[in-house]
Order: sequence, then C-alpha cells, then structure tokens
Amino acid sequence: MNTGKVRASNFELLRIFSMILIVLNHLCQHGIWFRLDAEITTNLCISNCLLGWTGSLGNWLFVLTSGYFVSKSEFSWKKVFKLWSQVFFYSVIIGVILYLSQTPLIGFYNEDYIELGFFEAAKPATLIDLAQSFAPTLYSNNWFASSYLLFYCFTPFLNESLKVLDEKKHKHLVILMIFAGTIIYMIYGQRLFDEGNLFYFILGYYVASYIRIYDPKLLKNNKINIIGCVTLSTCFILWILMVLYYRDKVPFIANHYMQFFSYPFAMTRFPSLLNAIFVFSIFHHLKIENNKLINTLAGTTFGIYLIHENQLLNMVIWHKLFQFDLFLDSKFLFAYMIFAIIIVFLVCAGIDWLRQRYVEKPLMNLIFSKQQKEIKA
Repeated sequence: MNTGKVRASNFELLRIFSMILIVLNHLCQHGIWFRLDAEITTNLCISNCLLGWTGSLGNWLFVLTSGYFVSKSEFSWKKVFKLWSQVFFYSVIIGVILYLSQTPLIGFYNEDYIELGFFEAAKPATLIDLAQSFAPTLYSNNWFASSYLLFYCFTPFLNESLKVLDEKKHKHLVILMIFAGTIIYMIYGQRLFDEGNLFYFILGYYVASYIRIYDPKLLKNNKINIIGCVTLSTCFILWILMVLYYRDKVPFIANHYMQFFSYPFAMTRFPSLLNAIFVFSIFHHLKIENNKLINTLAGTTFGIYLIHENQLLNMVIWHKLFQFDLFLDSKFLFAYMIFAIIIVFLVCAGIDWLRQRYVEKPLMNLIFSKQQKEIKA
C-alpha cells in the first residue's frame, strides 16, 4: 500500500492489477465449486488454470508494494487506527446486515460446503458468527488485513535495521530468508521451517526495500521481466493441466490433490515470489504520468478486498448474487467471469469511496483534530 503523500500512478496501477488478480482468484476459489472427483471439462480446466497462482501473485504484489513504500516512510499510529477502523467497519456492518437478514451463508465454522456445495450447506449466521465479526483482526476475518496490520506495527524496527545493513548484508539477508521460507519449505516433509504470514510480509519488505534502495541491474530490463513472468505463469498453468490430467490416472496424486495442485505457485514457494518480483519490476519501471482516476480507484483496493472477501459474504456474492452454479457447464462461463469481476470491483470501489468520504474523513477529522487541539492547549 502506498503510504506516500504523492502517489505514483505506476504503483497505483499495480495495486489495481493486483486486486483484479485477487478477485479473479476468489471467484474461482469460492464461486466455481467442483468436487475433487468432478468430471474434467473445459470449464473446469479454465477455472482451475486461473485458480491459486493468481491469488498468490496478487498477494505478493501487495506485500512487495507495501514493503517498498513503508521502508521510506515514518510509522504513524494514525495510520494504524485508520487501517483497523476500516477492517472493523466492514466486518461489523456486513456481519450485522447478514445476521439480521438471516441470509443463508457459509459461516466461520461451516465445513459442509466442501462436500455439499453452497446451497445445501448454507445456513443463517449464528450469534458466534456475529460476535466474531466484532473482532475481525483477532479472528482473522480477512487474513491479509490482519497480517498487514501486525506487520505495519513492526515497520519502525524494520526501518531502523536498514540503517545498519549495507548492500552486501541486505542482499545476504534476503537470500537467507528466501532460502528458508520459499526453497526449504518446498521440500516435502521437512521440519526445519514452518510458515507464518508475518514472516512473508517481512520477507517482502526486505526484498522490496532492496529493490528500492539499490535498483538491481537484473530487474531494470523490462523485456527480461516480461519474459520471466510470462514463462513462470505459463509453467503454472501447464502444471495445473498436468495435475488435472493425472488426477484420475495416478492414485497418489488423487489422494494428495491439493498438495500437488498448488505445489509450485503457493505463496510460500520460490517460483511464486520470483514471478511476483518480475511483475513488480515491470510496474516499477513503467513510465506513466500521474493519473487522478487511477490513483482514486487504487485508493479503494483495500476496501474492495475487505468487502468481497469477508468470510461471511464471499460465497454469498458468487453463488447467490451471481449464481455461478448455473454457469458451470455454460460456454459463456469465462465471459461471465470477466463480467462478474468488473462488477464486483467497481461496486466495491464505489462503496469504499463513499465510506472514505462520509465515514472515514469525518471520523479522522473528529478524533485527530481534537487530539491536535489538546496538544496545543
């Protein structure tokens, strides 16, 4: 997230691109429901080829962008409150509306969706669901938001570390963290390293801050960056097609389907991080003039995430509102996916713009202007 006062539109465009990838991933993950033993069709291949790696790429891009900007910014409790209040606002509002309307949904503890699908498993929100909506960061209603908020609280100390790291030490730290967190972790059954969201935010911070401070020559050539991200993205798609092809032919793959499916492109894997670095570098060196529309739209991306990926609302959007279950065998599935992504993105962006204007701005002015008056007094 861009924390600078003047937003560079190349990075703001990257935020928009990242959020489109994340919405696409969530559509495939939550909206297009296929049993693991479902017949392999063209639509299943399309949706699965867009699943997983798009979300990992989008998440890594947000982590890298955040690390890039916070490495040169001052810590602010005002921003902590601003972030927390945004997460709290959407979680509570959505939780209360869904609880009072008794809308059938997949709650925090409803595991039946995996076997039954949305319409058979959906139940009205419980009091436990409602209570958990009032503690979204503690119970991770949105894992990325909770992890980012915690990560941001560490940034003053991370920024201090940059003052004592020369280029050589900074590079060695990045290599060590990448080796431990994305290469060793790829070894099946290893117990040397266990993943944690905070680790990957800190890893992204050191990678992005290294790029910002030293601007490596290898990443300056956008032709190489484009070839790199196209090659890796293609490999991810081919891997998915291979796993789908052998799913019914090799019992071991069928019995460990999810481990095989996401093996090279999960967020904890080195190829996923490398792909994100290539894409990040493309936008880093993209020369475009500052654009008010791009910057305004990018300023709503965090809100788009908080709305459409709310744990009570996400499947309601894709199954009940867009009714993707009716399009599983349709030749228009891919076109409908594009339509749904655009609508979700724009509607959520509009909602967050209104929240910023009529909720956040008055609230921040009320709290922090009062604080300033007390300091002066």
